Amino acid sequence: MALPIASNNKQQRPSLQNSYLWNFLQARWHHRLGKTDDAIQKWVDLLNRESSKPRLKEVGYLIEIQALQEAREYLEQLVINSDEELAEINYLLAKCYIGQALLPQAKEKIEQAIKVKPQIAKYWDLLADCNLELGDWRDAIKALDNSMRAAPQNAETNYRLGMIYAFHEEYHEALRCFQGCCQLRPREFLYWEMKAEMHLLLEQLKDACGSYEKALRYGGTPDLAARLAYCYIQDGEIKKGIQYYKYTLKYEPDHYDSLSNLAAVYQNLGRSQEALVLLERAKNIYPKDPILLNNLAFTLVHQGRTRKAAEYYREALELTPDHPLILYNLSVCLTRKGNWQESIELINKLLKIDPNHSAGWALLGNIYDQIDQSDVAIDCFNKALKLA
Repeated sequence: MALPIASNNKQQRPSLQNSYLWNFLQARWHHRLGKTDDAIQKWVDLLNRESSKPRLKEVGYLIEIQALQEAREYLEQLVINSDEELAEINYLLAKCYIGQALLPQAKEKIEQAIKVKPQIAKYWDLLADCNLELGDWRDAIKALDNSMRAAPQNAETNYRLGMIYAFHEEYHEALRCFQGCCQLRPREFLYWEMKAEMHLLLEQLKDACGSYEKALRYGGTPDLAARLAYCYIQDGEIKKGIQYYKYTLKYEPDHYDSLSNLAAVYQNLGRSQEALVLLERAKNIYPKDPILLNNLAFTLVHQGRTRKAAEYYREALELTPDHPLILYNLSVCLTRKGNWQESIELINKLLKIDPNHSAGWALLGNIYDQIDQSDVAIDCFNKALKLA
């Protein structure tokens, strides 16, 4: 039997360097390394290679890295006979046009894609984007409703609907959407948090507390615990509110709202020393907050420390000179010290800002009564009664 004839001509393996796969991987690698210009050049080189089918995957990457003009130029020169491919090309073109602020053209293209394939949820999502950019939020909602019909298990679309409704103060509709999100993905704390926020806006306090509890259970932050505490306080469950404020401060000791709000709770309970400790901690964080300074002064007044309280009230007024509440509170503080003339000046300033401030008129009447100007006092009391 004859042996095969040996050959000196070795067959060469095709060079990987020139292959589509090599250049595709290089483009992805440049992208991951942040070499955007190199990645764009690689994608464009791949688009320019002859192919029997449109290279839509490469176009998608170009759009992802905001090389919109390059993607658009490639798509606009394609000649396509397949309706299915044409729908995807119109979708990609619409993305390019939106990115380049060509909104009417974008809307036209995505509507053409939807006519061919109305069952594709991402097409409706892009139409919603376009409508929102055009300022037509009602049509955006219609588009997202159709997206939900195409993909009824998509919690993200439902969430987006809820956010649009919430932004436009249609809280019942927003609540319905967030409830749907919670049913689809019951362990996502963000959905429970937004559901709670809608309950709170609708003054459904017990439902809000329940949803906040769920949100916290599934991974909420200390800030979320502070929201839950606030909700319990508003619902009259003071002990639970204090418990969650303490929980927040345990994990985030400088949580400003919790320090301020828990101090207010303690002050209302007559625990002014505990309130004072919290307010002083808050002051170390934001020493120039006029409302905090007002609250700090208010607590000191209740401890009988009117001189120090007056200092804080004046410091607050330097930051916001025409604040009615601070003007009134400083006037009250000064009347306790018997500083009648300065109190009168402050209240007159207050009443110029707010002539219908009934408590201000009543306080002015009390001061004039103290300094034996009963006729003026009576006029002030009468004005206060009319406004009460």
